[in-house]
Amino acid sequence: MSRPVTENVSTDVLVGEVVDRTDEDPESIRTWLDPFTDDGTVSSAAIEASVTDVAQILATAETRVDLATRTHEETTAAAADAPDLDIVAVRRRAFGDRLDDLRADVEALGDELGEARSGLDSPVELYRAAVALHEVTTDAQDIVRIAHDLETELEAFEAWLNSANRRHDALVDEVDAAAESVAAVAETVESLRDVAEPDRERWFDATVQTRVLDLVVADLRAEADDLRTWAGRDGVSFPDGVDERLDGLETEVADHAAALADGPAWDDRFEERLDGLDTELEAVEPPVAWARVDETVAEVRSALSDGGPTPTDAAPPNTSSPEPGPNETDAN
Repeated sequence: MSRPVTENVSTDVLVGEVVDRTDEDPESIRTWLDPFTDDGTVSSAAIEASVTDVAQILATAETRVDLATRTHEETTAAAADAPDLDIVAVRRRAFGDRLDDLRADVEALGDELGEARSGLDSPVELYRAAVALHEVTTDAQDIVRIAHDLETELEAFEAWLNSANRRHDALVDEVDAAAESVAAVAETVESLRDVAEPDRERWFDATVQTRVLDLVVADLRAEADDLRTWAGRDGVSFPDGVDERLDGLETEVADHAAALADGPAWDDRFEERLDGLDTELEAVEPPVAWARVDETVAEVRSALSDGGPTPTDAAPPNTSSPEPGPNETDAN
């Protein structure tokens, strides 16, 4: 029967006991128990050292979230002087939501660490605690990275708030990125229409891209409108030619969509995904919650991996904008 792990135990013996009760791979178990192992023995000292290390990593994650929280407070104060425009409101709301998510994640990891720390009374519980501690470590390290990135983005957002030049340069960069994506789709469309029997997966992928690019252009137009209003309020000039470029991109995207409309007959996995994408995109209005749209697009494009490799020769639409960008927005 299972006995409490109250003293140092041979790793071989402990692995054998876990195998007997779980039927899991011995080498996998040994790998998970490695942080608890010292010279062939699972020791209480190694267990305590491992738990302490994980607790320190989690504390680092908590500190990074605290720093991001302070930066968010400073940025929120700076945003109070900005005009009441959607492009400001959606950014503020999105940053707040992301910070709330990080806080919740840190709290959940604290609970998981507590559970793992208390679950050391039997070989199986010890093994499961080792797995849990590894997952806590991995998730805490992810939080450190994400919180650092969020802090950097918040600082960029504050700089964006305080500089019309930064706002206008970011918009132009986003229009340039959209133009590159449209050009990539144009090449794909041309290559597809030049063959007698085009690859249906590549055709599907290009069709998805045109759907998303149509929304990208609409989102950039809404951003340009708000930035023009802001520039007028502050008495500064707005970049020339933005509307004309967006008009041109809109026309190009429509042309590509029309060229792709007369394509191969879809099978069910493609037809249903496209119908679902159209439904989702029709429900979205600028400013766009790009994080959610990107998730939807990834799910739609999984139809490709379900039946074959995802095409790599056509660049996907650029739905992530230069910092601080309009595309980290809240749900509409």
